[in-house]
Amino acid sequence: MPTRILAIDDSETMHRLFKMIFDDDEYDLILSDNGEEGLEFVKNYKPDIILLDFIMPKVNGFQFCKIVRNELNLDIPILLITSKAEDVGEKFIAKFANIDYIPKPFQPDEIVEKMEEMLGAKEEQAANIPEEETKIPEEPLVSEAPAEDKSVPEESAETESESSVLDEAPGLESKIIKSVQPHLRKIIQKMIQLETGYQEAEIKGESPELEDLINIMKSGTGVLNIFNFEKTFSFSFNEGKLFFAKSSKFGVEQISEIFQHVTGVSLFKTDTFAEIYDQLKAMDISDAQIQSTFEYYTYNMINTALNLEESRYFVDENIDNRDIVDSVYINMDNLKSGFSDYLEEKAEINKIVYDDNLIPQAAGQTEGNFSELERKILSLCDGKRNVGQILKFFGNNTQMAKNSLGTLILTGFIKI
Repeated sequence: MPTRILAIDDSETMHRLFKMIFDDDEYDLILSDNGEEGLEFVKNYKPDIILLDFIMPKVNGFQFCKIVRNELNLDIPILLITSKAEDVGEKFIAKFANIDYIPKPFQPDEIVEKMEEMLGAKEEQAANIPEEETKIPEEPLVSEAPAEDKSVPEESAETESESSVLDEAPGLESKIIKSVQPHLRKIIQKMIQLETGYQEAEIKGESPELEDLINIMKSGTGVLNIFNFEKTFSFSFNEGKLFFAKSSKFGVEQISEIFQHVTGVSLFKTDTFAEIYDQLKAMDISDAQIQSTFEYYTYNMINTALNLEESRYFVDENIDNRDIVDSVYINMDNLKSGFSDYLEEKAEINKIVYDDNLIPQAAGQTEGNFSELERKILSLCDGKRNVGQILKFFGNNTQMAKNSLGTLILTGFIKI
């Protein structure tokens, strides 16, 4: 019979993480986002174990435990999961029976091991209780749970098929699990770190606007993180200057690739923006060209982050100084106007480049102060290829190529 888990946490991120960790036939997971609702589940669902956040709306962790133990007289194991575990965990253990705690961030296997340890202790304790003490009272303390549905699920045929495949290849299931597990572990660990950072941060909020970003980065030093379950964007700032932006998926790889397309040079793999800058300067790339590319990249990153659905943000005071380049940054006093210009130019360019019927042709002048990316675009605009065919040459940097192509058209170097 699956282990019935009641997880109570007001964070949607933690709910998603619990679903990933307990996505198995061994578990039956019920989620709640507040202590008041959680108490109703305790009465009706009869969980084997409760995973409990400390800080929650309506009924907090302490009040919840007090009601379960003192009013409902239930000895269900409770595992406290909180970023403040060191402060409150021992106090809970001293106050309530059959309770333990685990701090955020945690590894998936750590929470499973802690649960099994608590459930094992519960079973051992039950085995040692005299028979007369285990009789069911005439009037149960909690209402009966709904009868279990014994009907065969619709997907049973599919399940049988999958089972037969695994029977024929005994090692296949374990190989798949081993290959997927490290990836999931990294995702879960990253999201727990973000959730912990959010809970502990002094500066935090939901769905930021551009003004929020500007006000936050106008003073102090730190990293502004904007995230949801799928993506994370980080903006490193110091005393009113935005020095670097990155997405969790790419780190510095994305901007490195953009610089290679724009400048036509090959860069070594790096871990920081400062290392990219040093390589570009060693190849005689001007600060003006680096700044221009940096601004495009950063505005694009801000635009994507601000349009992130169901996002939250918080400031981490720890900043990697290796991402700070004194001569390349965006001043917060100029961010609003610069970002507005970026959006207007992007809208105008999109009107042009999204029409695949357009056949662009270089106007004749291909020499001059062009970047390598612009030179490549000019060479492809031969009056034979349409916009879509030209953009296919630029792979992951399609948006950068669109921007440059549109600019060349608007400035008259390319005719359509």
